[in-house]
Amino acid sequence: MSPDPRTAILNAAGEIFARFGFKKASVEDIARRAGVGKGSIYLHFENKEALFEAVVRKSHEQSLSELKASVRRAATPEAQVRAFIRCKMEQHSRAPVGQRIEMSTLFELGTQVTHLVPQMLEMDAAVLAHVLDEGVAQGVFAVASSQQVARGFVELLMLLAPRMMTQEPDARVTEALDASFEVFIRGLAAPPVPPR
Repeated sequence: MSPDPRTAILNAAGEIFARFGFKKASVEDIARRAGVGKGSIYLHFENKEALFEAVVRKSHEQSLSELKASVRRAATPEAQVRAFIRCKMEQHSRAPVGQRIEMSTLFELGTQVTHLVPQMLEMDAAVLAHVLDEGVAQGVFAVASSQQVARGFVELLMLLAPRMMTQEPDARVTEALDASFEVFIRGLAAPPVPPR
């Protein structure tokens, strides 16, 4: 157990929600897993919905930090876009608590965080937009609206999330996606400047 009860509760709640889904997860199970009394949970969170939202926000903050670090490690704008894509795909395909999520659980969880999704997508898109802006500044990319392109691309990646979260990776699909991502990256490239 973490020395901080709130952290222990958030960690336990993340495990319980991932394993049982929102509806089947009980506050009692979360409290037991966190090593606290049920009342302690309500000292930190108004209700189960607020706890779930806090778990989702914490998870996204960790994902966003991982995404930014992955992009920072890449040396060129093209490599940064590839790092962004690779990191998002890995995040989507990661199995919580070592198990694939059932599609029904994914939809159930989604209904509890619908209002958070636009905020999370916007934060992810901001990371990619920054990379695109840097690429434009270096003359590597020719993008009229980096915000719009980033938002659209993040939306497309998000559409892959349910499949990635619920099915084992398929080599043919992975190869096809990689080929499509390469077309996207090449499409960002600034046209060569004609000699004078």
